[in-house]
Amino acid sequence: MLLVLILFVVVVVIFATGAHRSPAECQHCKKQIPGTKQVWFGTENRFCLCKECAGKIPRDFMDYAKQNWTYITYTDYLQWDQETADERAQFEPDIKYGYFCEISIDTKRKLFKLGKQNDISMIFRFKDLIGYDINFKPEEYKEGFLGDKVKGTEYGVFKFARPDVELEVTINPDVKLSAVSRGFIAKRFEYNLSEEFKVLINNFAVCALLSSEEFNKETETESRNIGELEKAMALFMFDNVEEITQESLKNQRNALIKAFHPDNNEANVAFSQKINAAYELLSGVVSR
Repeated sequence: MLLVLILFVVVVVIFATGAHRSPAECQHCKKQIPGTKQVWFGTENRFCLCKECAGKIPRDFMDYAKQNWTYITYTDYLQWDQETADERAQFEPDIKYGYFCEISIDTKRKLFKLGKQNDISMIFRFKDLIGYDINFKPEEYKEGFLGDKVKGTEYGVFKFARPDVELEVTINPDVKLSAVSRGFIAKRFEYNLSEEFKVLINNFAVCALLSSEEFNKETETESRNIGELEKAMALFMFDNVEEITQESLKNQRNALIKAFHPDNNEANVAFSQKINAAYELLSGVVSR
């Protein structure tokens, strides 16, 4: 019996440490890694990372990444992390709430952080948020001589476009609120959230709304710019940006101006202006 128990423990240890796995290649850095140092991600399009490459993922959402990410999601996160590093480094919170998981908000820069107090936690941008829920979940109702009480948990759920992650955190457990019972047959309890929690919810909602409006404006501007670029390329008869050079652009502009010169036809005045505007736009793109 003792031998069976020992064999069982050995098998569990082997599978828990990954010693049973064959060597594999890290999808990112391409080095060979033994089974004990492999970190696997995804359920369908599985991929493997070495511990160094996997260590670039914050622990805040490592579990989510292991279940849901593909390699494309991983590389997109690395790109997002690099692109937004300077912006997020300026984080200076002016609102903080929660002791189990603290939510800190920088209302000026539209940034927020999730994590236990004094922990090095991930900083997010409100503009990357595509859905959230901050609320109180009642779990136990008690009637008392001095007044009714409701006990529950203050929580937050956050879903982001970039990085592609959904986080659920417990802000404060075992929160007790004064409650009033209503009804005789089917009783229900009404309660008021704490003023501090309401301040957090209200400020979070305002930052999320303002960031959403700013993002929509940026998207509209970008869409307009893309539309203008496509029109300019069509006018100059280019199929893609990569084929444009300053020399080919200048030659095509001269040919168009010659064909539609204002001296030949007064109606060409407006068209010549469009040609020059398109030339300036494409010239700027090529320079960049």
